Amino acid sequence: MNPLNAYFPLKNKVAVITGAARGMALHIAGALSAADARLAILDVREQEGHAVARMLGGAQDRARFWQLDVSDNNAVRRTIAAVEAYFGRIDILINSAGVHADNASAQGLSIKQWEKAMQANVNGSILCSKHVIAAMARAGGGSIVNVLSLCGMDGERQEAADHAAKAALRMANMNAIRYAEHNIRVNSIYPGVVRPQELAAAKRKQGDLTQALTDTAELRMMTNRGAATDVAAGILYLVSDASRFVSGSELVIDAGYGGW
Repeated sequence: MNPLNAYFPLKNKVAVITGAARGMALHIAGALSAADARLAILDVREQEGHAVARMLGGAQDRARFWQLDVSDNNAVRRTIAAVEAYFGRIDILINSAGVHADNASAQGLSIKQWEKAMQANVNGSILCSKHVIAAMARAGGGSIVNVLSLCGMDGERQEAADHAAKAALRMANMNAIRYAEHNIRVNSIYPGVVRPQELAAAKRKQGDLTQALTDTAELRMMTNRGAATDVAAGILYLVSDASRFVSGSELVIDAGYGGW
């Protein structure tokens, strides 16, 4: 028996995962699949999305891909309805889709950059949550997890739109009280930098290579085994019955890096 099945069983559960064609969301999808959940893979990347669905679905066709721009309200509504019609229920929503606005400061932003970050990183998660509530209520309850960023908690000088978008989504946890009567839980997770080279690349982009090397060395000591699967394990906890009394919470998985 897979140990994930013993501690965090998701058999007969249906999970909707946005942005799951690549990156951390792909690892999240893999963890939920290993725990026996059926998967709805949502992403704008059609070719990669179909490949992920084939990989995780297996011969039993336990995963299916839907192409979706999460910032499109009508498309989100139609897709959530299609997922429920196909699988018969929806129990889990992982809001992990988003875009990187690639900006230096609020003053340097164009309106287009700001709107792009807000539409994908804020509106997308809110729309998916909005349209999945009724399906979860019909299934007897569910779990929504918003994948945010440490920058949404303490902020930085760079990438103002990304940080503002992530911070805005902290307000989404207010839904935890609103939908508790339907047995629907809402939590947020804050992944740290699980690959030191990503931090170094970000620092180089800011023009501070010395700090990049220092931060990378310190991070490597603290997160020697850090990986996207460690974040996926936290998600697995939040969507399983092991956390049935956990709602409106924020889980930080960063080896203490965010507190430096």
